Amino acid sequence: MRLSSSRTADPASEALEPEPRPATPAGPSGSASTVGWYRSILESLLLVGLLVCADHLFFDGNRFANINPRPFWIPVLLMSVQYGLAGGVFAAFASTLALYSGALPSQLATQDYYAYSRLIVAEPTSWLACALVLGGLSSLQLAHAAEVRRQRDEAQAAAEDLGHGLQQALSDLGRLELQIAAETRTAGAIARAFAGLEPGGPERLATSFAEFARLVVGASDLTVYAPRGGAWVAVGHAGEARDAPRLARLDADSLRGPGPSPDQASPRLLAAGASPLWPDGAILVPVVPPSGGEASALIVAEGCAPGQPAAAQRAQDVARGLGGLLEYGEHGAR
Repeated sequence: MRLSSSRTADPASEALEPEPRPATPAGPSGSASTVGWYRSILESLLLVGLLVCADHLFFDGNRFANINPRPFWIPVLLMSVQYGLAGGVFAAFASTLALYSGALPSQLATQDYYAYSRLIVAEPTSWLACALVLGGLSSLQLAHAAEVRRQRDEAQAAAEDLGHGLQQALSDLGRLELQIAAETRTAGAIARAFAGLEPGGPERLATSFAEFARLVVGASDLTVYAPRGGAWVAVGHAGEARDAPRLARLDADSLRGPGPSPDQASPRLLAAGASPLWPDGAILVPVVPPSGGEASALIVAEGCAPGQPAAAQRAQDVARGLGGLLEYGEHGAR
C-alpha cells in the first residue's frame, strides 16, 4: 500500500472513471434551409407538371379555362403552408409560367386593352398575393418552431453536460473515498507496526522494524539483514506475497559498489536486470549510523513500481531512521 497521495495506476480508480463523452460534430449552417428550398422547388414543379399533364389528358389543353378557380391554386396553397414565403412565391411563379404557356383567352371585340390585361393577370396576381400573405404567416410559424427546436437542443445539451459533470463528480468522489480509506488503513497499519517495535537490542529492533519499513516504503516484501559471520543473514521479513525472505543469506560483498574504496558501503538501487538475485524494481539500501562507519544492517525492498524515485527515497529515509535507532540503542546499552 502506497503512502503517496498522487494518482497511480490503480485498477479500482480507473474503473470508476467515466469514459470521455465524444463531441457531437456540428452540422453546416443553413443545411436544413437549403434542403427545404430544394424540396419546395421539386415539389412545386412536380405538382404543376401533373396539373399540366392532366389538362392535356382529360381536358382540351386550355389550362383549365372552363374551371373556376383554376387547379393551379393547389400548388400555391400547399407550398405556402408547407415551406412558407419562398415556397409559395416559387409555386405562384411556376403556376404563372404554366398558365401563360397555354392558349390565352381570346379578347372580345367589346373589351378594351386594360380590361383584357386585368383578365389575364388577375389569377397570377391572386396567386402571388396569397403566397405573400399565407406564406409570410407560415414563415413566421416555421421560424418560431425552429427557435423552439434550437432551445430544446440547447437544453438537452446542457442536461447532457450536467449529467456528464455529475457522473465525473461521482467518479471523483468514489476515487477519493477509496484513496481516503486506503490511506486510513495504511496509517492505522503503520501505527500498529510502530507500536510493535521491540527496542530490546539491535537485532530484535531490526526484526520488528520490517513490517513498519514495508508499509512506509510501499513494497510488497521487505527483508532486514544483519551481519553475521562475514555474511548478511535475514533477521526480519514482512511481506504480502511470501512468508519468508527470498534469500535468507547474502554474500558479504553485497554492498560493494564502484566507489574509490572497494570496502566502502554505498547505497545501490537495483534497476531492471541489474542483478539476477532480485526481480525488477527491487531496492537495496544499507543502514549506516548517522555518525558514519560501516553498515549495521541491510534493507531489501521488493515489489515497488519500476522507475519510482519516491519509493527509493523513502527506503533511504527508513534506512537512516533505523540506523539512528540502532546507534541510539547501542549508546543506551552502554
